[in-house]
Amino acid sequence: MAEENKNLDPQKKSADKPQKKQKKANIFVRAGRWIKKWFRELVSESKKVVWPTWKQVLNNTLIVIVCILVVGVFVWVLDIAFATIRDLFVSIL
Repeated sequence: MAEENKNLDPQKKSADKPQKKQKKANIFVRAGRWIKKWFRELVSESKKVVWPTWKQVLNNTLIVIVCILVVGVFVWVLDIAFATIRDLFVSIL
């Protein structure tokens, strides 16, 4: 039994030893890798983009313009209404 324990100990010691740490690259190498990775991902993502047709662009643009006009008219009407109410209170006092 004692011999078996002696035989197992060297195996455990070699397994317990931490592997040699890799030395960190300097800041410029790491930044270069990061930038390279970023551009690679940028290119891969830009290939996935589906551009709208001119008809869709025109349709969406018209919808935005109509919404802006409707909201503008609504704000204009509220402005006139609140100004009128304010003038009535001022004339009463």
